[in-house]
Amino acid sequence: MASFNINYPGSSNEFLVNATKAIQNKGGIFQGNASTGSFSLQTLIGAVKGNYTVVSDINSPQTKVEITITKKPLIVPMSKIQEVIASYF
Repeated sequence: MASFNINYPGSSNEFLVNATKAIQNKGGIFQGNASTGSFSLQTLIGAVKGNYTVVSDINSPQTKVEITITKKPLIVPMSKIQEVIASYF
């Protein structure tokens, strides 16, 4: 498992709406609320699964989110996973 943070330029509720759309538009599953949840995506070389936790104040105008990857294809470096996940938001 590996974790990283992203800074979303909006509220945690806006993050929830946009993250749900982004993951589902890629054919994945996104479950959770404005505080915590999980996601999974199937790629051409394997599944990516993870969890998220909002670590900033829920009413903050910018949202800091901790992403923990729990499963990824072995041949894909964590830096690439981080780059792709961050680009969704």
